[in-house]
Amino acid sequence: MTAVHHEATVLLTTDLQEESEQIQALARTLDLPPRAPDPVRLLSRNLLAALVHLATVSASAAAVVDAADPPSEAHLRALARIEQAQQALLSAGGSMSTALDQLSTPDSTITDSAGLVQAARLRAAALLTSASAHLGAAAAVLRTAPPG
Repeated sequence: MTAVHHEATVLLTTDLQEESEQIQALARTLDLPPRAPDPVRLLSRNLLAALVHLATVSASAAAVVDAADPPSEAHLRALARIEQAQQALLSAGGSMSTALDQLSTPDSTITDSAGLVQAARLRAAALLTSASAHLGAAAAVLRTAPPG
């Protein structure tokens, strides 16, 4: 790995760790409060945040691929963890958008909208926590990768 690739990997590692922490913070916001005064707004804001994180994580995946030619074993393991984080972010977004779709249907037969929102929030929070863990693991893999 050249000095430029090594420096890029160090920066990427830092970015992945920061993204992991931001996604974990987002997961915590979905857990509180148990009853939101405006559940649609809460879900839509968090869905937007999850999509922004998904785009950032996707850029990180591209950076891992570009970091070494050919990619090292550590880069491939990190990429696999980033891909798992992407899947978790997509699933979290899906959970929130499904609930939003159900809440926005005028003829909906939903009798417990608060329960629907709470279930979507808890599922999304768990998936975001998983995404955060995968990104933290990717950063750890890159941190321990040999420089050469």
